[in-house]
Amino acid sequence: MTAKSFFFACGISFTLAVSVALPVRAAAATSTAAENAPASLTGRVLNVVTGQFLNNARVAVRGADLVAFTDQSGTYFLPRVAPGKVVLDVFYTGLDTQSVTVDLALGQALTRDFDLTNAARYGGTGVVKLDAFTVSSGRETDGDAIAINEQRFAPNIKNVVAADALGDLMDGNVGEFLKFMPGITAEYTSESGGSVASISVRGFPGNLAVVSSDGAEMANTGNAAGNSRVYEFSQVSINNVSRIEVTKVPTPSSPADSMAGSVNMVTKSSFERKDAQLRYSVSFNANHEDLTLGREPHANDERIRKIQPSFSFDYTLPVSRDFGLVATGTSTNRFINQRRTRQTFTTSGAGTGATQAQPFLSTLHFSTLPRVNHRHSMALRADWRVMRHGVLSVNVEGSRYASERSPQNINFSTGTNPVPTPATGTPLTFGDNFTEGATGRGSVAILGDTAVVTQELATLATRARFRFDNGDWRIEANAATSVSYGGYRDMQEGLFRMFGIGLINPVRLTFRNFGEAGPTSIEAFDNSNRPVDLRDLRNYRLSTGNVQPRDIDDHVKNAKLDVRRSLSLFSVPVALQLGGAYRE
Repeated sequence: MTAKSFFFACGISFTLAVSVALPVRAAAATSTAAENAPASLTGRVLNVVTGQFLNNARVAVRGADLVAFTDQSGTYFLPRVAPGKVVLDVFYTGLDTQSVTVDLALGQALTRDFDLTNAARYGGTGVVKLDAFTVSSGRETDGDAIAINEQRFAPNIKNVVAADALGDLMDGNVGEFLKFMPGITAEYTSESGGSVASISVRGFPGNLAVVSSDGAEMANTGNAAGNSRVYEFSQVSINNVSRIEVTKVPTPSSPADSMAGSVNMVTKSSFERKDAQLRYSVSFNANHEDLTLGREPHANDERIRKIQPSFSFDYTLPVSRDFGLVATGTSTNRFINQRRTRQTFTTSGAGTGATQAQPFLSTLHFSTLPRVNHRHSMALRADWRVMRHGVLSVNVEGSRYASERSPQNINFSTGTNPVPTPATGTPLTFGDNFTEGATGRGSVAILGDTAVVTQELATLATRARFRFDNGDWRIEANAATSVSYGGYRDMQEGLFRMFGIGLINPVRLTFRNFGEAGPTSIEAFDNSNRPVDLRDLRNYRLSTGNVQPRDIDDHVKNAKLDVRRSLSLFSVPVALQLGGAYRE
């Protein structure tokens, strides 16, 4: 089934500000000069401590209604500035405000860059000396500053956090990052291995939240059924993400198919940094129960290493002021073992004597789910300033997630019928610390997903984005396509998905010595009251075996165009924006 949608939106926005009025004659003279021979200002705003160009830094001309915000490359542009001495105020949350005076000639196009810092924390903009504690705390401070600054100047209600604000995350899972943001509830599944599978925004179901990358919706086949809009984060890695935006209230130019909100992952740009930077990380993941470097038995009848290595890197290369590259890669591997015990107590039954005040333990269920999760991703992004005010960004990214798991379940039941079969056997009895089932009424079954199951997911996405902003016109064009493949590979690998295995004959089961996790003693006896070895596979019979092959693929195409024109026809800032979008 293929769905196509197209929407067209237009809007007029204006800002009305009340301030102390300037003398009428001076204002008129300034306006006349600006109209006859306006000058222009451009430049970049840099955090001199981190070497990162700042997005959404506010650059304003003092005493005039001229304000510009930097883009992702830290670039601002102020058109139609009155010639003469002009005072520029640069503001960014968490850094000291900087004011400079520039002298503009008639029709001049002046470039003025700014280096911001926090003198109280880092000292001046010269040589910056940081000790180890300041560096580690600086990442959190920088992340908080980015979030506050982005939210302060956003046109709607949204939360923004820098991707490196929280440090290393388990598996590089974006969901593990999002769960710390306000209004987000993490959702887990039995197949997610203890990490976040999907999210709920503002309490709405997960299928009502749209997840995108650089504004383009991503294909996803993470959900097991393959027929849900729920986006599962197993197919994306945070290593390629610069910051994450959670939008609670859409704007007219946003798709209207997200009742709960939307999550947008902004990828890293080479224009964000002044100099080349290589960051890498090597780590090992281990469970305290399997701290052995050698190979150990695993559920798939193989011997594997349960201390798993991981590696990630990102390399930012600003080749020149007008061209740059970003390459990222990650490989995270983790061995996980989940164990569960479920006890069922019976409070009734004819002839049993059980009551709510004195129930008996009738069923004991053990479950263990050993698995090895692999997450690999690679991405390459190129940023090219094709014209003075226009930047073209193209990125390609691919990821693969595989989970090799073997759920093992065994169920012990004493039965709830107190009458033995044959009648000469032992009837059911119980007490506070034991349950002795009736002869011939007990059973032992190995249940559910007991074969090795491999869930494999792969995604490939390409995006191209063009942004033009000269102060009067702002054009944003975005085209993207992504495809995702997923499913279960048990049948392709010659394996069964499920088995049904049970004892050949009914038995009498006894539970003794109850503890927090259940009885510490389980015994079985046949109808002749002889012990039955529960560990001897010759006492069991394979009754059923089935496979559930499942291949899922998802293809998404996006295209969007927004054109905005600032109008100087009124005494207050007014802009007209038209836009359209196509998605298949």
